[in-house]
Amino acid sequence: MDHSTAQKHMTVYKRLGEVINEADSIVHTLPNAERAEHLRGLGSMIGDLRFQLQLPIVREHKDLDPDGDRFQSKSLDA
Repeated sequence: MDHSTAQKHMTVYKRLGEVINEADSIVHTLPNAERAEHLRGLGSMIGDLRFQLQLPIVREHKDLDPDGDRFQSKSLDA
């Protein structure tokens, strides 16, 4: 993927992360019985966002790492 397209993707993925965080805040207002199912779903979304979408881009374009070197050092060796 060319750098410009990768940068656009990472911008969108950042917004997705912000929306997921917003949803997380709302989920934490739910009763315990409902909360667990929603948290599992959000956790899956976060994992997919990070490892299926962002990580392949960061592998190719290290300068687009959203967490600086921390994302690369933790995730690229996994």
